[in-house]
Amino acid sequence: MKMAKKFLPVAQALLALVTVFACPPSKAADKADGALEERPVEYKRIGVGEYQNFLKNWDETKQPVCFALLQSPAQYGALFAPAPVMGKKRPFAPDKEVFAKEQILVVARVIAMPENLDKVFEVDRLVEKGQTLEFVYRFNAPKTGASFSVKDFLAVRIPKRDYQKVVILENGKPVGELKPAEGLWAVPAATPESGKAVSGEGK
Repeated sequence: MKMAKKFLPVAQALLALVTVFACPPSKAADKADGALEERPVEYKRIGVGEYQNFLKNWDETKQPVCFALLQSPAQYGALFAPAPVMGKKRPFAPDKEVFAKEQILVVARVIAMPENLDKVFEVDRLVEKGQTLEFVYRFNAPKTGASFSVKDFLAVRIPKRDYQKVVILENGKPVGELKPAEGLWAVPAATPESGKAVSGEGK
């Protein structure tokens, strides 16, 4: 019995070494990350003509896809500008109350004028995994042969949650990432003017 007690610590040490080599800390962490549940995110698409506004210009030669996660009226106003038109009374932007419970995810491109602006983009997949949001959409490049270009976009309203990272994929290929908690809520970067937001409606 005394001899068994002497060999017990040695056996425990050997068991610890086997555990370390069989499951290194990095792999164990990977398994923990992989265990996060992937959940679909509810969304409501915003029609291109739902609001009486237009996307502000950006340098599409340097950044073909503009994308953003809008969490306030001021951020919305940094991306969209009102378009007053006589005889039309659509709102210029969502009501500010919308941003109390929701946020708006936007992707945009400059394209040849299509037959239907609302069919250029389609949502393929919108899921969350922990504090990461993944947005996969389909871009159907117009083949109309139009001689002029327009700015078209896909915008969806989603529940307001604090995501550390937003991953954007177009036709299954990575486009880029947003990190709202670090101040990167739009690409190209945009700066909302303090106290200024798109509001009101057309006359």
